[in-house]
Amino acid sequence: MAFYGKKKKTWLWPVAFVLVIFLHFIKVLAPIENLAVSTVRPLATFLYGSGSSISHSYEENKQQKDIFAKDDSLEKEVARLTVENAQFKELEQDNIKLRAQLNFLSANKYKNVLSNVISQNLVFDIKEGDQDIVIDKGTKDGIKEGLGVVNENGVIIGKISEARDHLSKVCLTTNRNCKFAATIQNQNRTMGITEGDLGLTVKMNYIPQSEKINNGDTVITSGLGGNISRGLVIGKVSQINNHSNEIWQDVNIEPLFDINTLTIVTVLIP
Repeated sequence: MAFYGKKKKTWLWPVAFVLVIFLHFIKVLAPIENLAVSTVRPLATFLYGSGSSISHSYEENKQQKDIFAKDDSLEKEVARLTVENAQFKELEQDNIKLRAQLNFLSANKYKNVLSNVISQNLVFDIKEGDQDIVIDKGTKDGIKEGLGVVNENGVIIGKISEARDHLSKVCLTTNRNCKFAATIQNQNRTMGITEGDLGLTVKMNYIPQSEKINNGDTVITSGLGGNISRGLVIGKVSQINNHSNEIWQDVNIEPLFDINTLTIVTVLIP
């Protein structure tokens, strides 16, 4: 009997469902449905709004994280490309200088040792006003004191003043202790000795007043004495200092190189 009773009650659910559907279609349940909708609508609206707000905040936060991640990635890429570009430019400049060095050496058939400039006035003791650079070649490479050093254009920038096994110091032409036997390419090919002047220019002293010199005259090494070849350009005359009541005159010579651009130099071996 109990089983029969349970079975009978089970059949009531489909009947009740069909009856509710029927009453809905004939509008009998309309007032009750309207009341239910009016009651539930605020809650549904609140839940929908809350869900939309949460979803919007989540999407916005996700987008911000994506933007920050992309921005960080772009910054890293920009930094990497900047480094590569800088390295490429340095290599390009070095290649240009190397080609110029090789062209100069090939045209003049000099024996030579190519060297990298590794510091300025850092390894060796210096005095105020002395300008020096240090190169990465030394006695083990056939370098000795007194040899001339040129840049990629063949302009003499100085000479070896000290040599060690794998390092050498080059005193620049603007160094007051760096002297060269020189010739001015004027009509009389005036000869004299050049020396650095305050680390800025080069000066040639004790030139007879009778010598005619012009601004812009080129000054070259004379090749007299030492191990410096003849004809290497030292610079151009930038100022002539003469006084009518003096026996001698002197000239200032503007060097044709910039110490800050010296990266690769060549030691000339006679």
